[in-house]
Amino acid sequence: MPDGSGTIEQQQRVGSSRRGGRPLVVSALALVLVAAGCGSTKKSNVSPPTPTSTPLEGTNWVLSGSTSLGVAVGDVAVSAQFENGTVGGSSGCNTYRASSTSNGSKLTIGPIASTQMACDPARMAVERAYLDRLAKVAGFTVSGSQLTLSDSSGTPLLEFNASGGASALMGAWSVTSYFAVTAITSVVGGVNLTADFAATTVTGSGGCNTFTGPYEVNGSSIKIGPLTSTLKACATPELDQQEQHYLAALQLATTYKVTGTRLDLHRADGGYAVTFHRA
Repeated sequence: MPDGSGTIEQQQRVGSSRRGGRPLVVSALALVLVAAGCGSTKKSNVSPPTPTSTPLEGTNWVLSGSTSLGVAVGDVAVSAQFENGTVGGSSGCNTYRASSTSNGSKLTIGPIASTQMACDPARMAVERAYLDRLAKVAGFTVSGSQLTLSDSSGTPLLEFNASGGASALMGAWSVTSYFAVTAITSVVGGVNLTADFAATTVTGSGGCNTFTGPYEVNGSSIKIGPLTSTLKACATPELDQQEQHYLAALQLATTYKVTGTRLDLHRADGGYAVTFHRA
């Protein structure tokens, strides 16, 4: 999941031949094995393998609705990704990053750095509560696809669910921002830019025209396009340019991440291609 705007017109041999006593030894051994197999009816006391848990590192963890932060979370997306001694993600409004050290079930996080964008009071309240708890984490447990972060006394502070795969991507999304040549820009002109991911195809609106095309996912990687669209003229040059930039940005995506009601498509250099919220 090269920058710049672009156009969209775009798988016994068995036994021994040696003489002597060797074949008789093999035959005798075979008879012993057959006899042992036929005479045994005792049940095995070996327990079946237990399901493996999702790894702490390399997983997109999304804050569970069962976590009570003391403030209303609603549809605010909060996430954590542990990798190479760091943890980062979305804290509700801003993105954050911190050092992360694990030893057995012990986990130390901090100090925490964050971007400084201002959001509405509800998102800021969620962010403050989340980061406050994250700084107090001293241990973790992973059970199946659930991660629990606890304090030094073992009291649960935060619970997450693993999120990922094509099933999390599928459905209808509305654009909140997209890459336009050199920078990320918000949607203008009072139109709704959309994308609807089905099993193997993506369709949507560029604000003036509808588009369609194939897409493929492999883990967190994604390839979209080539895309084709209808050819209706836009009402203004600004809307026409926006549509071209949006469709080009979709085809720049190389990785994706779903965090609650948010979808991020990233370019090859790690920058954003398109960001969406669940429609």
